Amino acid sequence: MRQKAKRRIQKYTVLPVMAAILLTAQGIFAQTSDAAGKQAKEGELPKNPVHHCAKQNYDPDDTDWSYVCFGSYPQREVKGKALTSAVTGASYDANGDALVDGTKYRRISRDDTNYGGFFGDREYRYFKWEPIRWRVLSNDGSALFLMADKGLDCKDYNEEFISVAWEDCTLRDWLNSEFYTGAFDSGEQEAVMGRTGDKVRLLSLEEAVDPSYGFCRDDSMNSVSRSLKPSDYAHAMGAYTGCDDFAGCNYWLSSPGSTEDSAAGITCSGFVDKTGSSVHNISSAVVPVLRIDLSSDLWSLAETKTE
Repeated sequence: MRQKAKRRIQKYTVLPVMAAILLTAQGIFAQTSDAAGKQAKEGELPKNPVHHCAKQNYDPDDTDWSYVCFGSYPQREVKGKALTSAVTGASYDANGDALVDGTKYRRISRDDTNYGGFFGDREYRYFKWEPIRWRVLSNDGSALFLMADKGLDCKDYNEEFISVAWEDCTLRDWLNSEFYTGAFDSGEQEAVMGRTGDKVRLLSLEEAVDPSYGFCRDDSMNSVSRSLKPSDYAHAMGAYTGCDDFAGCNYWLSSPGSTEDSAAGITCSGFVDKTGSSVHNISSAVVPVLRIDLSSDLWSLAETKTE
């Protein structure tokens, strides 16, 4: 009886040991898989920008950028054969948006624009919602600091012509309300990392001349690193585009201009306008910047080549 009992004890002792070994092996395999997945992810991470400065004002400078896609916004105009009766006849909501065969469109009239000078004589124009392409200004290992690669919309810095700072301007409120909730779904909003109370903001004067962010240090230089084109939608909404050699738009910075009722900006040629424009200027584009969680799986790498 003692021998049988002994064998029984040995039998039931071996089973937990084998189970422990199996669990340990599974744990090691899982850790190895996680590590391999992490390494694969890290192999695809965006790089910090590298700026190559020009020697003279009209020599082209250059920046090696990484790009990501995150969120969506109306950008490319729908016209020609793509402008079907299904698009024009869709039921558009109060925001001017409609889904047609799974694709989101925005319809605007001249009355919807910030400045109607570039709208033309059509009753409506139609734009397709597309992924927002961002320049990576910084990857610090935990967050990506991003700047839109186009002017996305056209807004006044402030809707009243008064002395106003960034903290109180209507553009800040719009970026952190209508733009934020429209451009990003609930999951993407979780990935946005706010600072100083802003989820979304504008580039500052200091940031616009920081080579570590990919920009030319010389604020008096016309710089490709700062020159951005507007989207079709932003131009239709009123964003000025000019400067034959650059075809860029004027866009706002968050920093004040030379007077209390002005705000600094970047010109269509990439020149830093420290004097600034009236806060009620109606033809400046909006180029948002934000930080997102690097570990989020809701951003994706975009091709380096620009349009």
